[in-house]
Amino acid sequence: MPHDAEAWLAERGIEREPIRVAPAPPAHEPDATASGPVPADRDGPPVSAREATRLAQQAAADTALVDAERASHPDPAEPRLEDEVAAAVAYVRRSTSGAPQSVGRLREKLADRGHPAVVIDLALERAQREGVVDDHAMAAALVDERRRKGHAPARIRRDLAGRGFTDDVLDPLLASAEAEDLEAAAFDLAQRRADGLSGVPAESAYRRVAAYVARRGYPDGLARKVAREAVFAARESERAAGH
Repeated sequence: MPHDAEAWLAERGIEREPIRVAPAPPAHEPDATASGPVPADRDGPPVSAREATRLAQQAAADTALVDAERASHPDPAEPRLEDEVAAAVAYVRRSTSGAPQSVGRLREKLADRGHPAVVIDLALERAQREGVVDDHAMAAALVDERRRKGHAPARIRRDLAGRGFTDDVLDPLLASAEAEDLEAAAFDLAQRRADGLSGVPAESAYRRVAAYVARRGYPDGLARKVAREAVFAARESERAAGH
C-alpha cells in the first residue's frame, strides 16, 4: 500500500517530503527537566541545591563588600558633594560682591549653572550662616530707600518680588506703608514736586507732576488728581493772596 501511494503521488507530480527525525541527545548529557543536583560545570562534580544557595549568598556578600570599599575610597575623578557645595558658595560670594541679591534670585542662578537641588540648599544655608546672604536685612534697606524716594507700596512690593524676595519677607516690612492713606501720600509727593516747578507754566507743571507721581507707582487717575490739586490749587491760592 505505501508503494501504491507513492506511485499515485508520482503520477500526479507531487513530490513527497522526507520525514526527518531529530537525533536523540547523547546519553551523558542530563535532561534539563530532571530534578537533582545542580552541576557546578560540565567537567566538575555536581553541586547540591543547598551548596548553590550558599554560593549565591557568598557572592552577594562579596558584592556588598566591594561596594562598601568603593564608598569609603571614592573615585577621585568624581566630584564630591562637599566640593560641589564649596564651588556653589564661592559663586554666591562672587555674585553678591558687587550688589546684594536675594536667596530666590541666587537659587535661580545656581540652578541655571547646573547645580543639583541638594547642593543649592546646602550652599545657600552656608552663605546665610556666613552673612553673605541676608534677605531680611537687604529687603529692609531697599524698602527704606524706595520709601524715601516716594515710591508707592505697590511698586516697592512689585520691584522687590521681581528681585526674588518672597511675601513672608516683604509683608512685615511693607505693613505700615500699606496701611497709610494712599491719596495723602500721593498728594504729599505731588506737592513736593510742584514746589520745584514754580517757575514753569501751570499746564506744563501739571503734566510733569502727574507723570512723576505715576512713575512712583501710584495709579494714573490718582496721579492726575493730586497733580491738579498740587499745581492749580496752590497757584490759585497764591493769586488770591496777591502774590
